[in-house]
Amino acid sequence: MASVYKNSGIIGITAALGAVFGFFLQLIVAYYFGAGASTDAFFMAQSTSELLGKLLMGGSVTAVFIPLFVDRLARGRRDEAWRLGLNIVNIMACAYVVLIAFAWVFAGAFIHAIAPSFSGDTYTLTVSLLRVLLPSFLFLFLLEFATSMLHSFKEFAAPAFLRLVQPVISIVCIAFLVESAGIYALAIGIVVGSLAQLAIIIWVLMRYGMRYRFFIDVKDPALRNVVRLVYPFVFSILVTQAAGVVYRILVSTLEEGSLSALKYAEKITQLITIIFLNSITLVIYPLLSEKASLQDTTGMRSTIGNSMRLVVFFTLPIILAVALLRQDIVSFIYQRGSFSSQDAVFTSIALLYLVLGLTTNGISSIFGHAVLALQKTKAAVVITVASQIVAIILFIALVPYMDFAGLALASSLIPLSSALLYYLYLKKFIPLLHTIFVHTAYIKIIVLSVFSSFLIWGIMQLQLPSFVQMAVSLLAGSLLYLGLAHMWHIEEMHQLTDIFRKKFQKISPL
Repeated sequence: MASVYKNSGIIGITAALGAVFGFFLQLIVAYYFGAGASTDAFFMAQSTSELLGKLLMGGSVTAVFIPLFVDRLARGRRDEAWRLGLNIVNIMACAYVVLIAFAWVFAGAFIHAIAPSFSGDTYTLTVSLLRVLLPSFLFLFLLEFATSMLHSFKEFAAPAFLRLVQPVISIVCIAFLVESAGIYALAIGIVVGSLAQLAIIIWVLMRYGMRYRFFIDVKDPALRNVVRLVYPFVFSILVTQAAGVVYRILVSTLEEGSLSALKYAEKITQLITIIFLNSITLVIYPLLSEKASLQDTTGMRSTIGNSMRLVVFFTLPIILAVALLRQDIVSFIYQRGSFSSQDAVFTSIALLYLVLGLTTNGISSIFGHAVLALQKTKAAVVITVASQIVAIILFIALVPYMDFAGLALASSLIPLSSALLYYLYLKKFIPLLHTIFVHTAYIKIIVLSVFSSFLIWGIMQLQLPSFVQMAVSLLAGSLLYLGLAHMWHIEEMHQLTDIFRKKFQKISPL
């Protein structure tokens, strides 16, 4: 776990740096475009391009590929590992090119089916933006796949630093093109940024020995193994994408700006996830795959338990703090220029319900990675299908009563169901898995989270200026939480402290 904490720190720091640029990007987007018809069109086009990318199961192929790639590296069969990776890349790239051409021609039909309530200028703009964005989902698949290779080499720093590229390029594109291209400047920035990230990651992979060559070998036994593990996902794809389709159809019927408010709130929760969750789950997947390859179920249980406690340690106080300060946070980040006070109210409501799912999302991700590390893809498919059915039911049940907030709350409840199903399945392969929930650290974390929340609530009663109140509340709450965690000897806090102490000793003069 020392490696997990070390690499989590690297990813967290680079994510924080990326967040600085991402913060300015969100300021610019909110300033120029606010939360209205044009941003609804952009977010719908962006989500539709992502939906089309999922039709080729790029993420599923990557998830199945990692354990096979790691297994070959662990056994010293590096050339075979590279061959498998390049074969998959070439096949998937060809498939993506065909899909892009098809989607470009039928973009209008896609939008009409996904957002039936969009009409007039909003519909036309959405179709045009989708066509601009289409190349990005090929670049992003290749980027995700290449990044998984680097993670298999336990190289996390270079991919983490790529988080700085996309927001910087998007900011530059908006700055130079917004007057002439309007909202299209944001779409162009995404395409150019994803291409730049891909170019960088390929250069890093070449340093690890990758030598690209184009070939397609459909008779490769290793490829057949990938297909064998992936094909169960074909069954689930209609159900999983059906949930996304239902989401888009429902949100297109809501008040103008609802989709934008949800997306702006998602940006905040995604930022928190990148800093405090992805830095854990990305690092543990190769570790779990390695232990699964060695049939070390005890090591898998220990890794899962430690990672869970770290997720709870980070996310629980964040959930309470964001819930209390949501209005101040949204107003500080977005409310200027075209982003009105009403936009801030809508976004803060969405943020309240979205942030509730942080902890369960992290735990579900850990369990899901453990199932994939065991190469139990059929089980992962069944659980995915079940969770998406739950999603559809929640979307349909909650939206009539809660409007766009129902979509946000449903999104937070979905990981809870998938985490439970993953856990029940893993119990069959990992003995004494229930012991991961039995630890005094959980009680301590809950108590300290409540204490820090009371402090934040107390500072809010002082009626300070909005920014000062938010900054003082977060600083005081964080210092109280971390200080008491250190004094109460919470293991996760001390492990992090040791890592920072060692880092400081390395850079300190002798």
